[in-house]
Amino acid sequence: MSKPSFSVTTSTSGNSNRSMRRLLHVSVLLVLLIANLFVWTYYLTSHKPLLAAVPLPAVQQAARASAPHYLFSINGIQEPVGVAVTSDGSRIYAAESGGERLIHAFDRDGKELFTFAPPTSQPFSRAPVYIALDNTGKIYVTDRFRHSVDLYDAGGNFLSSLKSPVQGAWSPLGVRSQGGNLFLTDVTEGKHRMFELSKDGQVALQFGRQGNSNADDELWFPNSSVIDAHGHIYISDSNNARIQVIDQSGNWLETIRGFSLPRGLTIDQDQRLYIVDGIGQLVRVFDVSGDHPVALFDFGDYGPGDGEFNYPNDVAVDNTDRIFIADRASNRVQVWSY
Repeated sequence: MSKPSFSVTTSTSGNSNRSMRRLLHVSVLLVLLIANLFVWTYYLTSHKPLLAAVPLPAVQQAARASAPHYLFSINGIQEPVGVAVTSDGSRIYAAESGGERLIHAFDRDGKELFTFAPPTSQPFSRAPVYIALDNTGKIYVTDRFRHSVDLYDAGGNFLSSLKSPVQGAWSPLGVRSQGGNLFLTDVTEGKHRMFELSKDGQVALQFGRQGNSNADDELWFPNSSVIDAHGHIYISDSNNARIQVIDQSGNWLETIRGFSLPRGLTIDQDQRLYIVDGIGQLVRVFDVSGDHPVALFDFGDYGPGDGEFNYPNDVAVDNTDRIFIADRASNRVQVWSY
């Protein structure tokens, strides 16, 4: 399967002698053209991403550029779309979009502990998608059918549902808890955007407007968001096939391109950004410890086997170097490690 190269677009505050110079300029241009054609042909045939030319220290780069390996799969989840894990890796949660449409809880080894869902709801009336955990153990689950963000305790007991922070209906999709605030993507018809909600439920930040004309402030079915150590916010602008990067004031910083359908995002303790490409059938990894993202590697390929993906949708990491991928069409969560 072809893997497109990456690009990062950033914001910006005598007659004989002349003939010889023109000939020299033409010669240089021809050499550059031939070199560019060679590089382009190489990457088309090798299917490897173009890495940004920002070098890392040699030892650090070697560690960061090593791709993880497949460990095992947690099976029996019907079309999982969201996955989350506690920082120590002791509890794994997965939201299924098929079957009973439950949220499943597993231990570190993949043994199922319990399932849960909103009280009085039926499979046809609920559609859990993404999951977030806060630092107190509470669980946030977005639900497309209920147009809600449902809150549970660590044991899966229902606590409450968040109300829309803006006037009118909303359709929350992605959810992330960080620093006591919630970061949500909203795919309400005509109003695709990202919110940051404070602890008291007030809108602290809003970014985006629905559109697909390639404008910097447009979003088209934003799926997930995540924040790096610099406070930069990454948004998977799924149907525009790109990642939008903004600051904490809502100012656009840059765009990462080269995806087919970017969905789930997460960042690990080493500041590696993981991006699930649902149609590309892989996970792409960038280093975001510097001023700009640097492509490191990707892992996975299309297929039903171990370490292969069938329309993956989300990714989570713990602090023990394990990676969890919701492998939707294969009805499983894959576990990888470094």
